[in-house]
Amino acid sequence: MSERRSVSMLELDRNLSQVLRQARRAPIVVQRYGQPWVWLVSRDAWADAAHWASMDTASHPLMQLRSLLDPSLSEWPEGVVALLQFNGAPVRELQRAAVLVTLYAPGHALRLYDDLRHQQAYRHFIGMDHASIWSPEHCAGLLLASRVQVVTHWISHSLRRIPAALLAATGTPFTVEEGPGTGGARVIDHSILSC
Repeated sequence: MSERRSVSMLELDRNLSQVLRQARRAPIVVQRYGQPWVWLVSRDAWADAAHWASMDTASHPLMQLRSLLDPSLSEWPEGVVALLQFNGAPVRELQRAAVLVTLYAPGHALRLYDDLRHQQAYRHFIGMDHASIWSPEHCAGLLLASRVQVVTHWISHSLRRIPAALLAATGTPFTVEEGPGTGGARVIDHSILSC
């Protein structure tokens, strides 16, 4: 049986020990009638999930940024979602992820992948639930798309209504300046994206 992250009830019944062995390495969803039914996770993953679930990120500056950013997020320019190659991911999550990548500029897909697995503030800012797992390939696509000029312009436009002090409180490495007449911030240093 090849390594998969999703199995049917029939496959689980036929290959129980192999599926459980795979579940020790990474969670596996069991599907019933083509719909997700239950997850198989290792004891360590379950304990980690309980630990992470107990963390409160509501007062983190990223959550304040999200509450101000969400109403100002406009539709993405034509073709951006296709660039990302995410099948079925909510567009709002992808938009917030692109903003996060722009602000924190992880520079490498594996760094972003690790950050999205372990940084609960990042996960909550994007809107990822505890079961969401993005692959390194998805993270690489997100990094590439976030460097495209039309996306950086869209992000900069989306951040114009955000107070510069709030962006600074998030710990972003970008320089920000007050936007003209809006009292908001404008990202003015995109050089870090060329890493």
